[in-house]
Amino acid sequence: MLDSQKQVHVDWMFLDAANVNRYCAWNFRYTDGSWYGETQGSPSWSGYVSLDVTRDADLDNQRSVISYHYNSGTGYYAWIDIDGGNGWGTWPNNPTHPEYPDYIWSTITVASNNNILMCTGDYNGSMQHLFITSDQGSTWLNFADFDSCANLSQFLRGSRNPGSHKVAFVHTQFITDSIASGQLDNDVWYMVSTDDGATWGTHINLTAYQPDDTARAYNDPYAIFDNNDDLHVVWSGRRVVNGQYYAASKIFHWDEVSDTITIVSSPSIYYNDPGGWWITTATGGDYGAWRMPADKPVLIMDSLTNHLYCLWTGNDDYTDTSAAGYVSSEIFSAYSTDNGLTWSNYVDLTNTRAPGAGPGACYDEDYMTAHLFVVDDTIYTTYIEDKDAGACPHGEGVETENPVRCWVFNKDLISGIKDEETLDLAYTQPALKLFPNPFSKLININFGIARSAEGVELKIYDAAGRLVKDPLLHTTYCLLPTIISWDGTDQTGRQLPFGVYFVRLKAGNVTVVEKAVLLR
Repeated sequence: MLDSQKQVHVDWMFLDAANVNRYCAWNFRYTDGSWYGETQGSPSWSGYVSLDVTRDADLDNQRSVISYHYNSGTGYYAWIDIDGGNGWGTWPNNPTHPEYPDYIWSTITVASNNNILMCTGDYNGSMQHLFITSDQGSTWLNFADFDSCANLSQFLRGSRNPGSHKVAFVHTQFITDSIASGQLDNDVWYMVSTDDGATWGTHINLTAYQPDDTARAYNDPYAIFDNNDDLHVVWSGRRVVNGQYYAASKIFHWDEVSDTITIVSSPSIYYNDPGGWWITTATGGDYGAWRMPADKPVLIMDSLTNHLYCLWTGNDDYTDTSAAGYVSSEIFSAYSTDNGLTWSNYVDLTNTRAPGAGPGACYDEDYMTAHLFVVDDTIYTTYIEDKDAGACPHGEGVETENPVRCWVFNKDLISGIKDEETLDLAYTQPALKLFPNPFSKLININFGIARSAEGVELKIYDAAGRLVKDPLLHTTYCLLPTIISWDGTDQTGRQLPFGVYFVRLKAGNVTVVEKAVLLR
């Protein structure tokens, strides 16, 4: 999460190499880009973390709120703690918990009046529980309980729109009263409060799958409120086919205005399955326990343009596996300009494919989250870079030292959408056109600027933002348009892999970016 000063609050579950200490780790990024430093935010042995930021007109009082579960000697509880100040890192400060043992695996959100909402699962895996505290954890109210919730798949979101008091609770609940099937055969449910969680509206099943439907909600629902304070929900769904639980998946979107479910993840360029499913294969890699080819989506709202961005993890290429055979995740994204009714083709943002990589050499981007708004045309994300794909608790891959990445990038990496003034084809501003696009052998880059200028830059980047080609021979250009060709090679002449690349033209203080798709 970001606070009003555009400072980053982040936490994650840390486990040391000796498998001895596990805790909620916390860090804080200042406006100048420097970091407080990785800090232990909870006692050992603890984990399964969630985070939000308190609301206050005094920016210095906007503080990290973290949750985790921890056994203090009398059983596991879901705890919260609040930092002593903005970026102080005073942990532990005053941790508290509802007095219910084994209600753990918590998620939290902070409402506009600083009510803290918490949803937990219970240790038996069959119920979820919704709590509220209006006094920063001194007292708790168990507001509601939800039966038939077999997996850890619940989410809370407080609206950040000015004057709004809305809070959403979204979760999955299985369609048959059986934990065994319910872990995978789920509906998505939600309810909304308009008074900071004090009272709630109707509990609504937004998917209402039937026994003969070919899709089910899997898990990881995620929600935001848009500029009009309307609710949007995304989730990963699985295809029901011949008892194969992990055969295929999609990312789905729903909003309360249209009440329409749409598909976010477009069909893969690696395979073409009817209905746009991302699929597994018997001859390819293993996605691992509780993972799908496309899963764990998040939503981001651009308050200036009303555009939506959806990011998710997974892999569209089941041959991109570690040496042990586990598929390495990438971070993908698509955008919508019509409130989620239609979505663009997806972009592989990280594009760190490394087939056959051994422990320490993998690039398995996982457990990605993002701030819920575009800020100054910028998207803020965090993720774990697993250096050996697969989940160690399930015996998949080996334990490695994995960086926690905070990736801050321009939204154009996803959409390429620019202000119209930068696309004026009369060359009153720098202009850039690419053809043919997509291309397989050569692409023509047609560009021009309004007047003679020094320091013109034309560079080509891959989807991860790495410079791959600087094709200009000189840096002074005039009004007449110029055409150069690019053959899909890097600076050394090495042929680049197929995928999405970005051509960036910069003249003075104006920059234009266009997407190029390389096919093989």
